[in-house]
Amino acid sequence: MRTMNDIFLESVRRFSGRPAIIDGERTLTYTELGEAVGSLATFLASRGAGKGDKVAILLPNSAEFAAAFYASALLGAVSVPINNLCKEDEIRFYVTDSGARVLLTDAALKETAERAVSGSGGGVAVIRGEGSDWSPWAAGAGNLAAAEVYVDDDAIYLYSTGSTGKPKRVARTHQNLAALAENHSNTAGFGDTDRVLFVVPLSHTYAFGNFISSIRGGAASVMLEQFNRNGVLDVLESEAVTIFPAVPVMLDALAGTFTPGEKDLSHLRLAISAGAPLREETFRKFHERFSIYPRQLYGSTETGVISINLAEDIENRAASVGRPVNQVIVKVFGDGGEELESGDEGELAVRSPSMTRGYDGLPEETEKVFRNGYYFTGDLGKIDAEGYIYITGRRKFFINAGGYKVDPAEVENVLLNMPGITEAAVLGVEDKSGKEHVKAVLVSEKPVTAGEVAAYCRGRLADYKIPLSIEFRDALPRSPAGKVLKERLK
Repeated sequence: MRTMNDIFLESVRRFSGRPAIIDGERTLTYTELGEAVGSLATFLASRGAGKGDKVAILLPNSAEFAAAFYASALLGAVSVPINNLCKEDEIRFYVTDSGARVLLTDAALKETAERAVSGSGGGVAVIRGEGSDWSPWAAGAGNLAAAEVYVDDDAIYLYSTGSTGKPKRVARTHQNLAALAENHSNTAGFGDTDRVLFVVPLSHTYAFGNFISSIRGGAASVMLEQFNRNGVLDVLESEAVTIFPAVPVMLDALAGTFTPGEKDLSHLRLAISAGAPLREETFRKFHERFSIYPRQLYGSTETGVISINLAEDIENRAASVGRPVNQVIVKVFGDGGEELESGDEGELAVRSPSMTRGYDGLPEETEKVFRNGYYFTGDLGKIDAEGYIYITGRRKFFINAGGYKVDPAEVENVLLNMPGITEAAVLGVEDKSGKEHVKAVLVSEKPVTAGEVAAYCRGRLADYKIPLSIEFRDALPRSPAGKVLKERLK
């Protein structure tokens, strides 16, 4: 068993002269990244951060984000990544809930960060942008000697989005993260000739898992602050990117982007899709445009990467999220807790060395989903005879419409086949009497009426599944990984 420090320092030694981080005009080799990490660890120690302390990271994808995580690990501190698009109240929650001693941020976010930590007892340090409190590029190498860190020490706090209420704190140890990095990089084949593009925020478990796998494999991590379709296509081509972790909405947008000439993405060997179901239309469109099929990845904040679809016959397995990565076990259980046979549908449960111990401070919530060594995901699915996993619905979001159970995914699939509808979210809402009914929130590319939607559903869905209320919006609220945040639609 190894810590994240063991893995990082080994990569610095093994891949010393190879590119580690490409961030705009800056390229850091593994040696230079190691120097920056040592320098930042020394800086953090001067701010009073040490083993067991919490270090919040409010930064976009950047070399500084990479340095902040590994510097915190080096000290034995616990990283608390926060999406740099979060608002002041959201930042305050994460800082307060985690008990962060210091918040590392960008100059552009300094004022918001200072207001958010006010009264928490924590401080703010700017490590990126004009007026930075720390500059590794001028300071030179720092001390790369790791603190006395054990495999069972916490390395990171992530927060599950959840379906209701406040985010739940998920602690992952050094051993959890080391297992994730090793198992995922070995399964997907991250190597020192790969160049991995990160535009999904590193503060999210999906991108973060791919990032530490990239560092473990000696790959170059190409950083982009935000998604711009033309900018992403330019970088995919100019940086000869080989692995691209994305979310379905990104892949769909890229496939439909006009460019004066065709982009050369011949280096791209793995386009990964996660965070939300990959529609067959997007799967086909992306291949038609770029001659490569997206591969679905399945994971969670609680477990990290669970599976990835590396099937050779991907055309026939597009709907699968693949087989479990190394050392991960996935089973299907029925309503009575019995393990189901191959092909039977039930709730997917995961046993993984990268899995959290539970939700900090929430024993009842933990007991609901962590049982007998497994994390019960709330996802409905099945596993075929060859071990490929298929997700068919979501147990937690079933709607009780007049005593009938309605799977929102089934209704969404019908709505998305209606001409003009580009996005659909279906959820249960209660009327004044407390009865639940089906509601659809839709995004359309041309004028569509609620009556036309209802008419389209008749004959395609049972009457009790047809939405009784329909709302149109310009866009659906999504998490950084592209997951529709249904709690914001109620």
